[in-house]
Amino acid sequence: MAPGYRLGVDVGGTFTDICVITPDGQSVRAKVLTNTSDQSIGVQEGVEKARKILKDKYNWEGKFEYIHHGTTTGTNAILEGKGAKAGLIVTAGHKDILTVRRSQIPGGLGAWINFVQPQPIVPLERTVEATERITIGGEVFKELDEKAFRESLADLKRQQPEAISVSLLNSFSNNVHENKIRDILHSEFGSDVEVVTSTDVLPEIQEYERTVTTTANAIVKPVVKRYMQNLQKKLWADTDTIRILKSDGDLTSVDLAGELPVHILMSGPAGGVKGVSHLVAKNTPFKNLITLDMGGTSTDCALLSGSDVIIRRETNVGPLAVKAPSVDVRTVGAGGGSIAIYNDFTKQLRVGPESSGANPGPAAYGKGGKDATVTDANLVLGYLPSMLLGGAFELDVAAAGKAVESIAKQMGMEVSAAAEGIIDLVNESMHGALRLVSVEQGFDPRDFALVAFGGAGPLHANALGKLLGSWPVIVPPSPGILCAQGDATTKMSHEQSCTYIKLFSDITTDDLAASLGELKDGCTKTMKEALANENAALNILYQSDMRYKGQAMTLTVDFTEDDLKNTQGLLNTLRSKFAEMHDQQFGFSLEKAELETMRMRAKVIDASEEVAIKPIEPAKVSTPSEEAIMMKQKITYEGKKVEATYWDRSRIMQAGIKIPGPAIISEMDSNTLILPGYVGEVDSMGNILIWPAEKKTESKTTHTKESAAQLIEEQPLISTLVSSALGSIRREMDTLMLRCAMSPAIREQQDEFNVITNTRGQMLVGQFGSFITQFLNGWKGSIEEGDVFVTNDVYQIDGAVSHLNDVIVLLPIYFQHKLIGWAANFGHLTDVQGKVPGSMSINATTIFEDGLQIPILKLYDKGVYNEALVSLLYRNSRQPEWFQSDLVALVAACRTAAVRVCELCDRYGLEVYEAATDNLLAQNRAAIKTIIDEKIGTEKSSFTDFIDDDGHGIGPYAISCSMQKQGDKLVFDWDGTSPQSNTSMNFYLSITMFKMFIGYYLLAVYDPHCVVNDGFHDLIDIKIPTGTILRPVRPAALSCRTHLLGRVMDVMQALFGQRNPAYRCAAGFSDSPHLFYSGFKPNGEWFLLYQIGFGGVPARPIGDGPDCHCLFPAIKSIPTENIELYFPLILEANEALPDSGGAGYFRGGNAQRTLYRFLSEGEVSIHDDRWLIKPWGVNGGSPGSRSKKALYRNHSYGTDKEKENTELLQSKQDHVHVLPGDVLEWITWGGGGLGDPLTRPPSIVATEVHRKLVTVAGAAKNYGVVVRPADFSVNEGATQELREKMREERKGTGYTEELNYDRGGSMKMLLENCEKETGLKAPRPQWEKDPYGPHVGLEYVKGWYGNMREGGLESWEV
Repeated sequence: MAPGYRLGVDVGGTFTDICVITPDGQSVRAKVLTNTSDQSIGVQEGVEKARKILKDKYNWEGKFEYIHHGTTTGTNAILEGKGAKAGLIVTAGHKDILTVRRSQIPGGLGAWINFVQPQPIVPLERTVEATERITIGGEVFKELDEKAFRESLADLKRQQPEAISVSLLNSFSNNVHENKIRDILHSEFGSDVEVVTSTDVLPEIQEYERTVTTTANAIVKPVVKRYMQNLQKKLWADTDTIRILKSDGDLTSVDLAGELPVHILMSGPAGGVKGVSHLVAKNTPFKNLITLDMGGTSTDCALLSGSDVIIRRETNVGPLAVKAPSVDVRTVGAGGGSIAIYNDFTKQLRVGPESSGANPGPAAYGKGGKDATVTDANLVLGYLPSMLLGGAFELDVAAAGKAVESIAKQMGMEVSAAAEGIIDLVNESMHGALRLVSVEQGFDPRDFALVAFGGAGPLHANALGKLLGSWPVIVPPSPGILCAQGDATTKMSHEQSCTYIKLFSDITTDDLAASLGELKDGCTKTMKEALANENAALNILYQSDMRYKGQAMTLTVDFTEDDLKNTQGLLNTLRSKFAEMHDQQFGFSLEKAELETMRMRAKVIDASEEVAIKPIEPAKVSTPSEEAIMMKQKITYEGKKVEATYWDRSRIMQAGIKIPGPAIISEMDSNTLILPGYVGEVDSMGNILIWPAEKKTESKTTHTKESAAQLIEEQPLISTLVSSALGSIRREMDTLMLRCAMSPAIREQQDEFNVITNTRGQMLVGQFGSFITQFLNGWKGSIEEGDVFVTNDVYQIDGAVSHLNDVIVLLPIYFQHKLIGWAANFGHLTDVQGKVPGSMSINATTIFEDGLQIPILKLYDKGVYNEALVSLLYRNSRQPEWFQSDLVALVAACRTAAVRVCELCDRYGLEVYEAATDNLLAQNRAAIKTIIDEKIGTEKSSFTDFIDDDGHGIGPYAISCSMQKQGDKLVFDWDGTSPQSNTSMNFYLSITMFKMFIGYYLLAVYDPHCVVNDGFHDLIDIKIPTGTILRPVRPAALSCRTHLLGRVMDVMQALFGQRNPAYRCAAGFSDSPHLFYSGFKPNGEWFLLYQIGFGGVPARPIGDGPDCHCLFPAIKSIPTENIELYFPLILEANEALPDSGGAGYFRGGNAQRTLYRFLSEGEVSIHDDRWLIKPWGVNGGSPGSRSKKALYRNHSYGTDKEKENTELLQSKQDHVHVLPGDVLEWITWGGGGLGDPLTRPPSIVATEVHRKLVTVAGAAKNYGVVVRPADFSVNEGATQELREKMREERKGTGYTEELNYDRGGSMKMLLENCEKETGLKAPRPQWEKDPYGPHVGLEYVKGWYGNMREGGLESWEV
């Protein structure tokens, strides 16, 4: 049957775009304003406009063969909070799953001060816990208590939800309880309330991801269903077939879109990438493509390899990461409306992520916008005409110039220079994103062409092609509505998946074929129904999500029906394909490692004929007609004015036409900039292909050191561009580490940190400071090109890493055979030998018992791999496969950094690169100096914090520090700190690292976007007495230094808080306490779990501290289901503990309570702190709660035998022998409060009672708020009376809202009441026994013991 008229419609934030493909392959396009209140109105108006064009041009007015539609209805419902009012049902003990997420605080050191936690899409007050439990293997461990569950729904009923999602732990293995709960909810709430279960939406492992996906589906389902009904009503006369674009770029039916709207959340970006796939990849010689879709607020980047769109199993919608198949699009906050901001404090210009939006929009829009944006800069430079949208929209050139002038004045430069700086910066930001999208897949962007679309993309494409080395740059026809063309040309598909967690060695091909057969049959049935054709031609694709056993990430391996039929060779085929993919992406594969499958998937695709696009006519000559010239005007390029020709694209649409730069090719919805030295050629599909006019090396100005410094002084934006590029390089290093590493410590918990330095070892970008200066002081051998160094020797490298688990790789960067800097990366390796599995024993008394010491050695010597060395390292780890993959990842990250830094040197010239980095160092120095001079004051600050004990009954240990300006330096003196311990809790504090802590902390308030470097180090002086717990003498043990590392952060924030209220925070969860559980399973397999605990972040000047998080940047928790998959235990609870956060005007974050039920005999090591001295509250805020650990023996937990079988654990304890049925309860500590609790708004307290974050009793006792339990309302009269009474009672206690620290009592009182309040004996003071060890002869140590024996505990009272 001959094709008819086929229509695609894509709805954006401002415009709704229409593309019609005619029967002979012509394209007809239209654009109308989006109706934001009801997108279907704009769709209908767009269809009507397209009909008028078709009537005028082709005299056609029939029904469309189909209408394909990409919609943002579901996305907007989530982003704008306009989805259905939803409830959530979860397994008891796991209520905080959406709130806590994965416990991660993004950003660098100090980011927690400003971190605003995203609100969960279902609040805790509408979360109901169901008493039930399924094991990872699908067995019913605890039956659903149906009676109790029905009773628990009363409060949710009162709140009248429109939808309810159900997501129970391990339901993917057995959905019996989810099905029962669905039936109960239908009976209790009626048919009008949508009920969505996780096994209907995403029957896959990982509880947070499954829950947020299910809940997102529930929230948008009623909204999308209503929209689909409206759409069908409005378009019934226009077509008999409406299909909806999914996030993976294929189509689905209206009914399926309504049932599973989570699959259409990213349909907009997907349409553009599919349009590129159809128009470019399938109709031109260019198959490997990187796409750039630049709109008003952001830019989407994607990659096509061999014409195929790359799919990932995750969709990001705002702060949510939803597990649904989507085109692998990465978004960066850089668009036409991105605002340029100059921070005079740090002398840094940045562009985005803030955006002017559609209203007021850029200053050029004439709607009152004052801030300079990317659009304004383009207009000032002459890259945009003054009229857009075919003359329908006039730009305000004067307003744009005035906005950019404001930036220019702040920076002391010409307006055109500031405009070019804005464009260069936004290009650099997009360059980093484009590189990441290729590097993540293991590809070199220079092997790809760049396709630019969207309203703003073609303006920036030529410059980005130049940065990437990606040629040609391809601009499709009507790039602003390419998404609609993608909608019109794509086809239907449907997929189904099942959890299939098996080792390769346990898989039988018969079982695999049976599982896939069920999936295939289900997909085929659905597709035939959706296509209304029992004989529809269909293609079938199978996929297996696979990984090496124990690895955290999976790779998706495609295979076919033919592969499946070859039962004998199928597993070998999968193994071979997986190895090839792993090698492609990560640079290595493990031939002998055990493989495991996680999921199997069948995808059925419409195999009907592709939509054909008609090629354009060839040109007789390559020179365009002068009639196509719109105008000529001066533009600014690289600081010079050059004349550019504006061409009307509609008049040059003949294949073979060539347009030399400088030129702007203008059309209704976009403008394409061709730079001087480049040429655009129109191909047979109407694409503009931009190439360098001549393939020659660009001539570069040769600079001396002096002339380069002069250039940077004249053009300071070069430094900012280099800084942005270095930030991108660091993100690439992180990406490679998290992709390549196998150990959960790095892959899941993200315990890895990198750095790039100059030749002097000064950090240019990084987080924990430079490791290079200490390395250079410790290394006495040669440094050659091709060398790669490895070490974990804390003492040899002066604390550059602080315990043996942190293995560091260091690589000298050579450019044109000259050393120009260093790249280094360290990661926490799970096991490096030592007394206990995990290599962190509190019983270690020397570094020799901590584990394997690796002195500085060459892992590669002039490029030659030291195989004997790594064999030795792997042999001495209990987890050799993890050790190997982590080490490979560290090297790969450093090598990537070296290549990218050399590219920067090639782009700018070595002398300019070095001058720019010197300038960046100077800028950081100036910024920190201003803070020290203007924000800190001259008074002396002093503070003492404590580690409660050393795991052997000795303590507390004092960490004392004073801070004072002396001349132009800020001096930190750790005098008064306790001498080193005979256990492994010592922390060899790197002076370089502590200076970096200071820099990050200071800049976090005044410029959180600033790239921090080492430039300010000469302004900071650090004095640490040798022989203390912060500067132990070798061979003191160090493996459990984590508590001191965190406590140093607490002390630092207290010192700054004394000088400036902007930094005044309470104490909280600054440590990373840990648990190890190891042993042999009943089948003889050895296991080792390493898990970091999380707790209450302190209250901060900006607000409450988050619950169950950690101050350290980037660290994430491991999903409960992942833990249960690999380790013989059940996590019965993982929740925030109410009332554990310190009360205040701002509340401290609540502690985390975790219940581990052990299923196999084994050994536990568990270390934490803050069990005695509470995390202090500040300015009248109360302290956070203490930590606690209890072991319930003999299957007694939850029974009447519990009390007599309870064993309290010490704060730091190894070799805890556990048996099946034993239960460990681990409660971490809460964050301290800030400000007077009696001033906290009662309504907030009542809401937190409703959310089970504060109890009714806690609200009254700690905040003076009386909450009615029946409806969680505030009894205002009783509250006022109680608060007045509490204020009277505390008048005689010395309470004050002025600067003070509340630790829960004096040191003497805390020790006297220790056993009564904690159940544990109080630690004994360190000075009761004579010191023993290599430090005893030091004058400081002798003096400290003398002073403490004389002054006692009173010396520590604050």
